[in-house]
Amino acid sequence: MAKPAKKTAVRQPSSYELMGARIQKLINSPKAQQARDVTVHRLPDESEADWSRFLDEVAESENVKISHIESGGIRLTWTVTAE
Repeated sequence: MAKPAKKTAVRQPSSYELMGARIQKLINSPKAQQARDVTVHRLPDESEADWSRFLDEVAESENVKISHIESGGIRLTWTVTAE
């Protein structure tokens, strides 16, 4: 007789991880990659704390520039360094 399958707990992604995945999709789009530029807005269901954390972490990146735009979003531009 087969052993019963063990149930493993599936960890749900945090709100910050969900927001990060959404923004990563925008950044990785072919259009954004070609332009090295993307505009991002915080969605109504995303917390201010997550948004602030994201901005703080991006600000630490050497090759990324954050520009705040009138609509409340941000424009990210980046350079690619030769390795």
